Amino acid sequence: MANILNLDALKNMKLNYDPSPWATCENTFKQIISDDDFPVSHWTYHSQRKLAEALGKKGSQEWYQHNVKTRPLLELGVKEPYMPDELADIWLSVASDLLSDDYIECISDVSEYNVRTLQFQAHFWEFGPGSFFQPHVDKPHKMVTHLMYLTDNWVPEMGGCLQLLRSADLKDVVVEIAPRKNTSALIRRTDSAWHAVTPIPKDMQTVRKVLQVWFWDTPAT
Repeated sequence: MANILNLDALKNMKLNYDPSPWATCENTFKQIISDDDFPVSHWTYHSQRKLAEALGKKGSQEWYQHNVKTRPLLELGVKEPYMPDELADIWLSVASDLLSDDYIECISDVSEYNVRTLQFQAHFWEFGPGSFFQPHVDKPHKMVTHLMYLTDNWVPEMGGCLQLLRSADLKDVVVEIAPRKNTSALIRRTDSAWHAVTPIPKDMQTVRKVLQVWFWDTPAT
C-alpha cells in the first residue's frame, strides 16, 4: 500500500485521446507536501542554459528559455533514492511508492501501455523566470511520462502550463493543463504527441516545481 501517493485517485484517471493520449489527476498525494520539504541541493541546470552562458549569452532569450534545473529522486533503473541523506523523509516515502508494483500496475492500466518491463527515472524540476518549452515530441524511447505538480499557490499569471497540440504550431493547442499543486498529468508518447510548456514571466519570483517520472523502453541517453 502506498504511503504518500494516492493510488486510488491515480487509478481513476481517464485516458483521453485528443490530440494524443493524456490523463489528469486531482489529489495526487494523500497529503499536501510542504514547500519546505522540497530538495535544496544537488541541482543541475539545463545543458542548453550552461552552453548559452559559456557562449556569453547570459540573459538572452535562449538562456531564459532553458532556465531550468533538475535534481534526481530516482536515477534510471536504480532502486535507491539519489543522495537520500539530503532528502526529506516524505520524498523517501514517495520514492518507495514509485518503486512499488502497485504504482507500476496503475500507470500501465491508465496509460494503456505496458510499463512493467520498462526502466524508469524520477527527477525534480524547477522552471525559473523566463523558462518555457517549445512544442516538441518526446524521444522515441520515452514511452510514458507522469508529471506531479508541486508549486504552492499557482495562478494563471505564473505561466508554466502544459499544452497539448495537434502540431508544432503554437496556435494548434487542444488542451492546456495548469500546474496546480497536488495535481498531476500523464502523457503517452506517439509520433504526433506534440506538447509544450508556456512561458513563465521573467519577473516572476516563484518557480514551477514538478516531480517528473519517465518510463523508457531502452536506457535514456
